[in-house]
Amino acid sequence: MIKRLTSLFLLQCFCLLAVAGDGVPPLLKKVGNWIDKSTASGIDSTYIIVPKEPWQLIWRSNLSQSTYFMEASMEEHIKGDRFFLECEPEMSTPVGLTSGFWVGYRGYGVGYQKSITHDDDFNLTLSACGSKYGLSMRLRMHDVSKVSIKAKFGFPDDKDPDLHSIEETADFNLEDPIWVRSMYLEGYYLFNGKHYSNTAVFDQSVQQIKSAGSLMAGFTFFRSTVKNYGQKTTLFIDLMNNVGITKQWQFATGVGYAYNWVPQRNWLLSIQTMPMLTLFSSIRTWKFKVKYPETLPDPSDETTSPTLVPDGMTTSRSRVVPSGVARAGLVYNHKRLFVSANGQISTYGYKHESNSLRVVDWYINTSLGYRF
Repeated sequence: MIKRLTSLFLLQCFCLLAVAGDGVPPLLKKVGNWIDKSTASGIDSTYIIVPKEPWQLIWRSNLSQSTYFMEASMEEHIKGDRFFLECEPEMSTPVGLTSGFWVGYRGYGVGYQKSITHDDDFNLTLSACGSKYGLSMRLRMHDVSKVSIKAKFGFPDDKDPDLHSIEETADFNLEDPIWVRSMYLEGYYLFNGKHYSNTAVFDQSVQQIKSAGSLMAGFTFFRSTVKNYGQKTTLFIDLMNNVGITKQWQFATGVGYAYNWVPQRNWLLSIQTMPMLTLFSSIRTWKFKVKYPETLPDPSDETTSPTLVPDGMTTSRSRVVPSGVARAGLVYNHKRLFVSANGQISTYGYKHESNSLRVVDWYINTSLGYRF
């Protein structure tokens, strides 16, 4: 995955540089001309203006976090007594602070941001936006070392009422961090691209000079991989019903509304929301048996530590569940310079029998850019 995305990143960089270069192949010149036309296609210049300078160089600082809310339940008989367990793990990635640059040609651009707070975290973004459409992809990589689990269990038929239901909450600081990798692919179509611009908010390739709104249709594709099968996370794996690796795929689509308000010259405030339905959701899990030693563990002797043994893979699919995305942004333009702040919050859901998963992802970008 990383090699493919890196290749795509380099290819788009090459294409962007070639668009403005001299002596480039005719095909690339045609691509550049097509981008120029698509940016201005069908817009009303009394609402949206296209700057003469086609390039944008943007420094971005990003705050982001993903939280996974899980629910699982089981019921079985232990020596003839009915036993139930309801488990609600909650796993949040650390609030990540990344910084880096984005470069684009009239809404088509690439960006890379490296974490300031965590060595292994980074964001890679690719985007392509015209007057009526937009497509963007984000790749995030981060580790999680803190997990909170809320559990409810008991013997509902026992004579002792204190054993009917017991609630416990535990926080874990994992020595082997959980490895999380996520990809977000988002697209939209504007029904009023003549008067409303999304790129005026998020990459400033055009400038909105008069207030307008638009109905919009969109989709999101979300893919994540969570790995927590380190030798020092055996207790956590045991509590998670022996699940060591989880891969999730989701596709959602919906219709929403966006509005750009221009309170005065050079200022822009934008807000948009889009309720969605997750039409496809699949989770694949790999389980590991935790094999405990016959002797008490000795921290200085790894041979006495619990070991993990692969125990098969299962795939399940979810029924249709609601999801959604909301965005907001603030922009100030001054000649070739611009300053902006924008944010997004997204939710993704999964439901299958007695198990459920909900992912809440948010980010806030602050940017300083220059057109040339």
